[in-house]
Amino acid sequence: MQIDFYARSEKKFFEEAAPELWYTYAYELADIADAVFRNSKGQFVAYMHEDADGSITKARRPFVSRPVLLLYGLSLENLIKGLLISENPKLMQGGKLSKYLQVHNLVKLSRRLKSIQLDGSELQILELLSDVVPYHGRYPVPRGAESMKPEQYISESIYDACRALFKRLEMQLYKLNHQGIDAPEGVRFANLRLTHLDGEADFITEELDMDYDGFRREFDS
Repeated sequence: MQIDFYARSEKKFFEEAAPELWYTYAYELADIADAVFRNSKGQFVAYMHEDADGSITKARRPFVSRPVLLLYGLSLENLIKGLLISENPKLMQGGKLSKYLQVHNLVKLSRRLKSIQLDGSELQILELLSDVVPYHGRYPVPRGAESMKPEQYISESIYDACRALFKRLEMQLYKLNHQGIDAPEGVRFANLRLTHLDGEADFITEELDMDYDGFRREFDS
């Protein structure tokens, strides 16, 4: 009985770790980051510090820099892990995430991708976000003084780079999953359909016959 329960749990683990579910987390996090950034443009936190010699130091930072970068860091981590699982579903063998996936350094994770290669500017963004997620995005200091770094704030160009990288990885995940993927434990990852990307996806050749109005009514009722 216990073995049967474990077997069912392991299968459930595979089902819940499907690339499309990593994608939903990534999409929702990025969507909130976009909304926060759009609604808070032009808002800053200003600091004024009087030094012992009487001199005044002034500084300011964008009000939403930390949460927006944190959300994008978490979003891209989910997206990259979804891609890695798409490339190799056996990374969840035994009902647990492989150590290969138990990494939060986005540069290291991205270098493990085989189906897509990132350029230097994309890796720079991931390097920035790798500092934000465990440090600047959550706490004023890291675990030790030796790990302290200057904080880099959100800007229009950094935001645009985050958004562009998300879209590129999103399209790659769609490409790998639109026909479904066989996974261990008899699980098959579902055929993923991201209709908002169909106009740009050259690998989608058939139109989706779907009653969108009826679909919405089903959920609104």
